Amino acid sequence: MSKPFALLRGATRTQRTVIAVGALGLIVTATGCSSSSPAAASGSSKAEVKSVAFVGGVKDSPFYSAIDCGAKTEAKKLGVKYTYAAPNTFDPAAQQPVLSSVIAQQPQAILIAPTDKTAMFQPMHQAKAAGSNLITVDTKLSDASDLSSQINSDNVAGGALGADTLAKLIGGKGKVVALSEPPGTSTDDERVKGFVDRMKSKYPDIKVLATQYADHSAQTAAAKVSSVLAANPDLKGVFAVDNFTGDGAPIGVRNANARSKVKIVAFDAQPSQVQALRGGDIDAIISQDPYDMGVLGVQYAVALGKGETVAKSKITGLAAITKENIDDAKVAPYIYKSC
Repeated sequence: MSKPFALLRGATRTQRTVIAVGALGLIVTATGCSSSSPAAASGSSKAEVKSVAFVGGVKDSPFYSAIDCGAKTEAKKLGVKYTYAAPNTFDPAAQQPVLSSVIAQQPQAILIAPTDKTAMFQPMHQAKAAGSNLITVDTKLSDASDLSSQINSDNVAGGALGADTLAKLIGGKGKVVALSEPPGTSTDDERVKGFVDRMKSKYPDIKVLATQYADHSAQTAAAKVSSVLAANPDLKGVFAVDNFTGDGAPIGVRNANARSKVKIVAFDAQPSQVQALRGGDIDAIISQDPYDMGVLGVQYAVALGKGETVAKSKITGLAAITKENIDDAKVAPYIYKSC
């Protein structure tokens, strides 16, 4: 057991935030409510909660399936009716009709991962006006006025953890690039910010190239990496900030015959990323605890229905996963599974 795990012995899953695992020597941080938000909030619906709906970001996503697993398990435990729906693509235009259909079912609470931090405000406002308490999981809105709670990882910290991990892997010097999705999704935007800011403030011998955008496509991500390598054959590292880029980055590096000299840190421990880590196609994963987000979301929904207050902002855990610690029992909650 590594020292950080010893520090966390006896803690509950929701008390764990950033876990320093493996030989990378990263740091445990404290959890709690955001200091920039009110400590607690109550919901608009005070009826006993009999139904909770979760609207994910996109179908067939291991990450959202893991949130669904946690929410479904907790709802069954608490005797609450539960439904899950998600659009076919990660896009607000696709998510809005899914949300409208859920609103028509009149659940007392809706857990939702908004696909755009501004475009989803009005559709979610309609859900609030219809009487549902709103809890975001994973992604957030720029305007949180309609929300009873926001449950998510500290994605700025996740980006910084990615920077520390990659810097360690490349020996603290050389060129690196972040591979993201087009601006507008809170999680990716914050991870890029955390990564770039940490690199610039802590690693003066590392040059951060312009962020590349992959448009939710592994194929596009691969092409972007190949282009960066063509222009920068001395590239030392890639930080892939989500599952799409995490799938695409190794392909681009392999296509350029650069795997031996380019280190890859991916975000999200879905099955394809875990397989790539075990197979040596990526070097580390920064992972969240989506199961815990689902559990907390349902717990908060039920509490709101009882008229209780819940944390306005709740931060769940992060872990850095390597081949050395991937089979450690303490890492298991951070490897995404459906149920």
